[in-house]
Amino acid sequence: MLLKVVIAAALGLTLCLGPAPASPAEVLVLTPFGSWSVRSLFSVLTEGLAARGHSVTFVSSGDPVPQHPNITHVVSPHSALDQMDPFELRENGAVFRLWMKAFPIVAREMYSDPKVMELWRHRHKFDAIIVNSAANEMAFPFLIDLKAPFITLSPAGAEPLQLSYLGNIVSPAALPTVVVPYDDNLTLWERLVNTFVTLVLRYSFRRTVWRPLSAALRDSFPDLPDLYEMYPKQSLNLLNQHHLLDGAIPLLPNQVEVGCMHCRPTKPLPTELKEWLDNADEEGVIYFSLGAFQKTSRIPDKYRDALLEAFSLLPHRVLIKFNGNNLKFPPNVKAFPWLPQQDVLGHRSIRVFVTHCGKHSASEAIYHGVPVLGLPITFDQPRTCARLARRGEGIVIQWEDLTPQAIVSAVYKLVHDQKYRDKVLGVSHRLQAQKESGLERAVWWVEYIIEFGNDHLRFSGADLSLAQYLLLDILAIISVVALVIGICLFFLGRWAFKRFWPSNPAKAKLQ
Repeated sequence: MLLKVVIAAALGLTLCLGPAPASPAEVLVLTPFGSWSVRSLFSVLTEGLAARGHSVTFVSSGDPVPQHPNITHVVSPHSALDQMDPFELRENGAVFRLWMKAFPIVAREMYSDPKVMELWRHRHKFDAIIVNSAANEMAFPFLIDLKAPFITLSPAGAEPLQLSYLGNIVSPAALPTVVVPYDDNLTLWERLVNTFVTLVLRYSFRRTVWRPLSAALRDSFPDLPDLYEMYPKQSLNLLNQHHLLDGAIPLLPNQVEVGCMHCRPTKPLPTELKEWLDNADEEGVIYFSLGAFQKTSRIPDKYRDALLEAFSLLPHRVLIKFNGNNLKFPPNVKAFPWLPQQDVLGHRSIRVFVTHCGKHSASEAIYHGVPVLGLPITFDQPRTCARLARRGEGIVIQWEDLTPQAIVSAVYKLVHDQKYRDKVLGVSHRLQAQKESGLERAVWWVEYIIEFGNDHLRFSGADLSLAQYLLLDILAIISVVALVIGICLFFLGRWAFKRFWPSNPAKAKLQ
């Protein structure tokens, strides 16, 4: 039965994308270090390529893995991110320390695996290699002496540092970096903070993360080039973002938005869940989930108690994704360890989605037209929440401000103030009215780059240094010329003044 579903989905995708390519390609997809949600994004792209007839080798640290005869899965021997508690990261800011510690370990374990090394030795057989651009530089040995196109997929969307590798330097006055909780309309103070953080990230990441990682990789690959110099060699950068969700930014031809790549129309719900949602009264259902990454059993007790008390006070039914020890839930609450999120969000009874605002969850909510109550934890979630709140598609509550009254008040406002749903539905209609989905666009561009390359797409500015790109050398020349002219004019004026308006007229006559 599962095989029939997969084949039907593949056939549907193939029909959407048009005739299969004349020459199916061999594609390698690398995301050795990433959370469940990141792996799921790459699984979507992998399945999309396989449905087009391409043979795809997918390297990841675990599920989800699409089941398709054209897909070969190689397990990367590390899944550190799955063991993290985002609430701990929120409290102690240990992201960089985690990367500094985990990256060299991941690199050494990865290339001590015979399956990975066998794949590395045969890397030249692939027609394209797709790499996760989010902290997956341990995959870069696969790019040594590579002639085939090197493609990146950016799970967090547009990030100033990633954009700049291809010569697209977007001002920090307009594009917030991933770690600041700002949208793209920045105040003076936010521009100052964002500029400082962008510069610090650019140089501290290279020193604190890349250097120890490079040292670990060179144990096995002594001729590995500088990791910093390999990103500009990418032929194509697929950005998991959409201007309707993340704001408009200038992009080069080989920087392509593929946001909502995983979004899709709803499918039938399991019988028990469908009946429970169908039987909700006019008040509808509030849906709560913190995604696949955050285990709800790890929510600190004070926050979990506040949530459950708030849910008990709501006049709505509350559907929650909960995995952990058994708890006594209020009568209006129904819990499941797993839920088909997009099918739930597409149900007519859902009124509000209470979420951590992971990029996938937030885009699914907007795609299906559901207002959001955002509870951002860490990573890019605060930035996503800031964008939702600015656009009027949701309300944000920080965990430190979480109380039952705050939750009830926010839910009431989202349900009864029609402007939120109108705003979300407007974006939803525009997203679904596109001539192609994000997945179709991503697959088309991968095929295009494989067939035609990227020489005609490359921006000449990518070959310029930062000083050249910002015209600092030109400004220096202009300044020097202006200074020379100014000095000449000064001495000429001084001579003319003395010649025609001498301070001693008698002396001037004698001359």
